Amino acid sequence: MKKILEKLNIYKIHIRSWLIFIPIEISVVGLASGVFGSPGIYFVHYVLNILLFYLCGELAYPLVFKKKLVWFWKLPLSLFIIYAFYLVINYFVDYNINKHTSWLLFDEVIFNSRYAFGVLWRALQFMGFSAFYYLFKEYNKAILTRGQLEEARLNFMLRQKEMEVKLSHATNAYLKAQINPHLLFNTLSAIYTDIRIISPRTAEAVMTLSDVMRFSVNCENTDDLILLGEEIDQVENLIKLHQTRFEEELNISFTYENQVRIVKFVPLILLTVVENLFKHGIYSDQNHPAIISLSLVEDTLVLTSWNLINRNKQKNGFGKGLENIRQRILLIYPDSSNFTIEANKDFFSLTIEVKIEKI
Repeated sequence: MKKILEKLNIYKIHIRSWLIFIPIEISVVGLASGVFGSPGIYFVHYVLNILLFYLCGELAYPLVFKKKLVWFWKLPLSLFIIYAFYLVINYFVDYNINKHTSWLLFDEVIFNSRYAFGVLWRALQFMGFSAFYYLFKEYNKAILTRGQLEEARLNFMLRQKEMEVKLSHATNAYLKAQINPHLLFNTLSAIYTDIRIISPRTAEAVMTLSDVMRFSVNCENTDDLILLGEEIDQVENLIKLHQTRFEEELNISFTYENQVRIVKFVPLILLTVVENLFKHGIYSDQNHPAIISLSLVEDTLVLTSWNLINRNKQKNGFGKGLENIRQRILLIYPDSSNFTIEANKDFFSLTIEVKIEKI
């Protein structure tokens, strides 16, 4: 019994609605006409009408309106077919009730136009009620779907924001070089796994950051010169990474001659120069682009960097990276290098010239 009540609880609104509607209609019609029928006839016909109601609302209307372009001819056709069956069943029921019981108030059931139109009037009532029921269901479904989509959109935005915050933290950790590389790689791997479906764009940025970091770690563990082309690729990755982090368009001009790519040079010099630009410079001013260029003038490699200075950023560590570059270059090229810095309150300029072996 308890299980039955639990199942009926799903349909409690329907049950209550019919229990309210049927007595009211019987009372109003009976008082208006001065005639009340027997309980048996009420029971049989309301069962038929309720079946008609749900046949239209749960089956016919959903099928008719499934394809929006064909409902205008399917609707009248389906309602006519349903009415025809309803008419035949009503006549069969009334005929047998009249034949075997005394529930009806008349002696003979005659199948004529008057009977057909009487049944049609009753059918139209419940078909109309069913139409409102169907529209109400569709409206609730649309509201629920809209709510679910909005909730999903908000959850997606929250997750994406969280992932972008994580990415920003990881990027800052890399740029400041204050985190253990293995821990950073594990963190980046976990972030990538979390966001690769939710936000492919952010996931790509994570992989880009991981590539730059691996390159830096590998270069720190070697004293050998590397092809500048390898570091140029990582600089392009670093610029792309910062473009992902910021909504405004970056205005950075990074140019190099193709022959520079095959020059062997001290690793991490170029990357450190670019990092210094991002840490202390302005790189989104559309009138004053930040400039990084590499060129070969005969047997001299020339690295130039120019940018506006961002006075709003903290000055902690300013110059330490540049001093590190200068010392490393002097160590490798003690008699064949030139390191020039120009700076004022507005801009910063760096030029590194190194004589290299002819290619």
